[in-house]
Amino acid sequence: MESNDRIQYEPIKIPRSMKYGNNYWNSRGNKVGNRNIELYSDLEFDHWLTVETNPKVITYCEQPLKISYVLKGQLRTSIFDMWILNQDGSETFVEVKYEKELTSNLPKYDRTKRQIEAQQEWCRINNKAYEVRTEKTIRSGRHSVENRTSIVTAVLNSTKPACTLDVLHSISFNKRTISDITQELTQYSVAEVNLALKWLYYEGHVCANIEDQIFGNGLEVYKRE
Repeated sequence: MESNDRIQYEPIKIPRSMKYGNNYWNSRGNKVGNRNIELYSDLEFDHWLTVETNPKVITYCEQPLKISYVLKGQLRTSIFDMWILNQDGSETFVEVKYEKELTSNLPKYDRTKRQIEAQQEWCRINNKAYEVRTEKTIRSGRHSVENRTSIVTAVLNSTKPACTLDVLHSISFNKRTISDITQELTQYSVAEVNLALKWLYYEGHVCANIEDQIFGNGLEVYKRE
């Protein structure tokens, strides 16, 4: 599908209630023009971090689309948690759920399973990719949330430092620690080098194991091929 034919989604406002908004998060998204982002669970927030810091993602929309389905003879509605547009032009609709909601046989999760079936069918009919993402993939490492929060905060609140190009030139396809880089670039402060690296990771120029290693002196970084 050509980009000028693609539907651009706007977030559907969901009133906060006992069901929606108990763990309400509010932030801004650089990939959506710095607009306000509203998320309705801790897991949705952590998932948003993975999307905002994924260099393969161009843009996204939370709560983008409402569909209808029938459960036990009653017409119900469901709203996708997120729509994602990737650099290769592909689109993905995402539902964020805790693993127990998918695997438990308790009747209270029947609606969740039917909701997912309805979303899958809508995506099949409309030739859209669909994924259900759980804490197993969203929180894949012990430092993932902490590091991604730090990267998003840096990008939202700081411009790229003047040393960014020099920092990029100091990185090779072989892994180097941040400590090695700061010791080489003594003309810049450690804070400047760290900020540059966060921008370079965010834009997809460098790779690092931010899932399992804290963003600090010991983190190994290398150029993306």
